[in-house]
Amino acid sequence: MVLSTSFMRSVLFKQKKFTLDMGISTQTFLQLLEEQNKLEYSLNSGRLRFSFADKSVLLVLGEEGVRSFGAARLPTLPMHFDFLDLTDLEQASFMKLFLLKFQRGGG
Repeated sequence: MVLSTSFMRSVLFKQKKFTLDMGISTQTFLQLLEEQNKLEYSLNSGRLRFSFADKSVLLVLGEEGVRSFGAARLPTLPMHFDFLDLTDLEQASFMKLFLLKFQRGGG
């Protein structure tokens, strides 16, 4: 049985703490983070604290890895989210904006 991406997101994003493996390098993520102007944040040793809806979202960057598909090697970066301060609607709004700014290659 194959589950749709939107179904997986709707289930996953309702949890207050979860991890996403993003297909992006740490360097690229940090560069995009600096260039975007929608999410206010502070960064300290791989821990990001976003200010959203006058509340706090914690994001801890994991250790960058590599996923191989034949000869292709793609970076992976685990991101550990903590949404304990946000309502479900605020969390969904944050994730929509976050993925718009950082998700690459669709899917």
